[in-house]
Amino acid sequence: MSSVLVTGANRGIGLGIVRQLLVEPSVSTVIATARNVDSAKELKALAGPKLHLISLEVVSPESIDNAVKKVSEIVGDAGLDVLVNNAGIGYNVPLNGEIDKAKAMEQLEVNSIAPLLIVNKFYSLLKKASAKRGSAQIANISSELGSIESAKYLYIGLPAAVYAMSKSALNMLTRRISVEWQNDKIRATSFCPGWVKTDMGTDAALLTVDESTVPLTKLILSLTEKNNGLYFKYSGEQIPW
Repeated sequence: MSSVLVTGANRGIGLGIVRQLLVEPSVSTVIATARNVDSAKELKALAGPKLHLISLEVVSPESIDNAVKKVSEIVGDAGLDVLVNNAGIGYNVPLNGEIDKAKAMEQLEVNSIAPLLIVNKFYSLLKKASAKRGSAQIANISSELGSIESAKYLYIGLPAAVYAMSKSALNMLTRRISVEWQNDKIRATSFCPGWVKTDMGTDAALLTVDESTVPLTKLILSLTEKNNGLYFKYSGEQIPW
């Protein structure tokens, strides 16, 4: 495995994944995206020969097209081995309160429609990698809140219905890719990074970024075709859909 692209890499879980990829000997090229690279100070501080920074606004088709061109220049005919759809947002929206439609739509757009657009545009580069090395991988950073099976008991009282809906949609994208692109040897997997001390997770969360992203990154890099279409916690425990 040689090239990995991570969206939303300027902070939190995305930044933590990039840090781990940079010390992983099996990865030769790390491509990190952020909406505004110039202001991504922590990401820029990681500068080294393996790291390439690219601006990407995940909800903008034009920005995605530009990113594909730049990534193509970096990886060339070798293609892209791993695409990590990490960029996401979350707002608490109580079902029995006033629904802000714009915020609800924004969560759905960023967390599920944007990954759809991104995998579609990067398909050709993933297919190049799978043709040369036997497989390519899409890692969708989801949440256990996206599990429909777990919704009956998980996080009771947390007003996160719209966020959960957006992650369930992302999970369906994972399953569809695992079926529709199986013959292209492009596999897809969903991951829950856990409740992490980030801007979204807040300081009340149970895990530090490293406690989540060290095992999560190792897990992403360790999976094979037999894991295609599955759903895991950062720890490796499988989650019911």
